Amino acid sequence: MKDMVEKYEYHIFYSDEDDAYIGTVAEFPYLSSFDDTPEGAYKNIKDIVKEGIEILKEEGKEPPVPLIDREFKGNISLRLSPETHRMAAQRAREEGCSLNQFLTSLIERNLYSNLVEKATSQLVSAVSKAAVVCNSVTVSSFVHKQNNLYWPVVGSDVGSGRSLNEVAFMQPQGTVEL
Repeated sequence: MKDMVEKYEYHIFYSDEDDAYIGTVAEFPYLSSFDDTPEGAYKNIKDIVKEGIEILKEEGKEPPVPLIDREFKGNISLRLSPETHRMAAQRAREEGCSLNQFLTSLIERNLYSNLVEKATSQLVSAVSKAAVVCNSVTVSSFVHKQNNLYWPVVGSDVGSGRSLNEVAFMQPQGTVEL
């Protein structure tokens, strides 16, 4: 049981309304705990989950499988309004792909968008550090999207006369470890 309790997906957040840290667990959406500290909320929710598992076992029921251990086949049934379905099918045709590919792309872009932002931020930071070291490029705080990839927009090489776009999309001459 201990291994199962450790595998569950716990979430701890602060609630202004409750003036406390709240602990929840994805596999038991109806359970929650609170405490003055995040550590206390985490300990409390784990204790509640242990009790919940014991009760389920006493009733002859199986506790939920941890999300990390669940197998996902990659098929889902999605209900859309007829208008949304029509618009999605039209956009898929415009993009030159199937409706399935189009919807998969939308979902993946949404799921991974914060990862792209984090990676971009790290890249801009690394390029900024390299610019300080070599004093040859300047980096602005925004990103340019080309071919569905995000690139840091750099200014011109000092004295090179190259334009913003020439510098922004040059092949990297080395690697920067993030």
